[in-house]
Amino acid sequence: MELAIRLNILRDSALLSEENYNKILEVIKYFDEVKNIKLMEENASMFITHLSSALERIDKNETVNDLDQVVLESLKLEDSYNDAVSIVKDLKGVLGEIPDEEVNYIIMHICTLLSQS
Repeated sequence: MELAIRLNILRDSALLSEENYNKILEVIKYFDEVKNIKLMEENASMFITHLSSALERIDKNETVNDLDQVVLESLKLEDSYNDAVSIVKDLKGVLGEIPDEEVNYIIMHICTLLSQS
């Protein structure tokens, strides 16, 4: 399945609003144009699915438990951690304000993405 198909399914099943759908498309464009990383089903399906869910939770004022402290500390040791933090700061321009608990999960997914690139 292509990312576009995944996003269309999420939108068409009302799991992703049109506004958040467009934000996700901007995130995909950012990675392609700014980071020269083409997001595809193989490397970004988990990231895009999580980001879609996170944006919907944010809109509904729902919370998520923060990453386990041990996992978070381990994540901070990753070579790509600082790059992931920087990317999240860039993405806030597209996505808007993101709760810290969501940010940590997004950073985790971006670290994984960067390690595959």
